[in-house]
Amino acid sequence: METFLIGTRILDRYILREIAASSLFSFAIFLGAGLIAGFLPLLQRGMESGLELTMILFQVLINALPGALVTVAPLSITSGILLGLGRLAADNEIQAIKAAGISILRMAPPVFFICVLGFAISMLCTMWLIPKGISEGKRLMQEALTKRIDAGIEEGVFFDKLKNLMLYVEKIDSSTGIMSKIYLRESSNPKEISIVIAKKGKVSPDPEGKAFVLDLRDGVILREDHLGDSTGALAFETYVFRYPLESNVLEQAPKSLEELSISDIRKRIDSLPPLKDSDDQVSRSFYARARIQASLLITQRFTHPLSCVALAFMAFPLGVLNLGRSRLNNVSVGLVAVFAYYALTLATERIVRSGLAPAEFILPIPAIAFILLGSYFTLIVQKERIPKVLVTMQGFLRRLKG
Repeated sequence: METFLIGTRILDRYILREIAASSLFSFAIFLGAGLIAGFLPLLQRGMESGLELTMILFQVLINALPGALVTVAPLSITSGILLGLGRLAADNEIQAIKAAGISILRMAPPVFFICVLGFAISMLCTMWLIPKGISEGKRLMQEALTKRIDAGIEEGVFFDKLKNLMLYVEKIDSSTGIMSKIYLRESSNPKEISIVIAKKGKVSPDPEGKAFVLDLRDGVILREDHLGDSTGALAFETYVFRYPLESNVLEQAPKSLEELSISDIRKRIDSLPPLKDSDDQVSRSFYARARIQASLLITQRFTHPLSCVALAFMAFPLGVLNLGRSRLNNVSVGLVAVFAYYALTLATERIVRSGLAPAEFILPIPAIAFILLGSYFTLIVQKERIPKVLVTMQGFLRRLKG
C-alpha cells in the first residue's frame, strides 16, 4: 500500500510538472501577443511625448494586466493540459500507465489542482484587482492628461476631455506636431459659444503649466448665443487660443459600474427609481438597461473564473486520448472546443443584453454544460472508447489539412 502511494505521488508530480510547464509556456505566448497587439502602441505614444508620460502610461498598463490575465488564464490552462497530456499520449506513456493498472481518473488530481489555482487567481482579479485597476488606470490617465494634454489628441477623433471644450483635428504630422483642419468649440461662457476653424495649428507649451495653448493659423472665429444665433465672425491669420486649466476644468466622471465592488453596484442600482415610477419611456429604458448591465457585470465576476474549471474538465479527456503521433492533434481538437465555448458565452451575453433572460440563469450555462460534457467524455474514455463527436471532429480536421 505504501509503495502504491509513493508511486502515485511520483506520477502526480510528473503529470503536474508536464502540465505546468506547458501552461506557463502558453501563458507567456498569449500574454506577449496581447501586449504587442494592445499595449505597445499606447507605450509608443507615451515615449513620443516624454519620459514622464511614458512612466504614467506604463503604470496604466500594469493596472490593466489583471483584466488580460482573466482572459489568458483559461486559454493557457487548456493549452497546457492538451500539450502536456497530449505529449504523454503521443509517446504511449498513458498506455503504459493504464497497463500498470492505474485508471486515468488517477491522473485527474494534477489537472484539478491547476484549474482550481487558475480559478482562485481569476476570482481575485475579478473581485478586487480589475475594479481597482480600472479606477487607478482612469486616475493615471487623468494625471497624464493634466501633464500633457496634447498627448490625448488624436487625428479624426473628437477630443472632449476638457470641460466645455471640444476639439477635432483631421490630420497630425507626427514629426512636427503640426495639426491640419482644426475645429474647436468652447462654451465656458453660458451666454456665448465660440467656434474656431483653422487650417493649421500646433499645441504650444505653457511655461507655468496652467493653460492649454493652441497657436492657430488662417482661420475664422464664429460666435453664437445660447440659442444658436450668430453674434459675429472674425477672420484671422494668426490666433493664440489660451484655455485656463483650473482644478475644476477637467471633467470628473463618476465611477463606472466596472470600478465598483458587487455591494456598491447593488447599492447604486437600488438607488435608481422603480421602473413603474419613471415618467417617460426613455427613462424607463435607461433604468432597465442599467439594471441589466449591473446584473451582467456581477454574474461575469463569477462565470469568467469558472471558465478555467469548465475548459479544464473538457481538456482532460481530450488530452489523454491518443489522436496521433503529434501532440498538436489533441490541441487542434481542443481549440475547436475552446472556440465553441466562447461562441456559446457570447451568445448567452447577447441574450442577457437583449433582456430575454436574467444573467444569473443564462451566463453559467456554457460553464456548466462543458463541465458535464467533459465529465461524460472522461467516463467514455475510461472505458477505452472514443466519443463519436470527437471521431467526427477529427475527420473534419483531417479533411481541412488535406
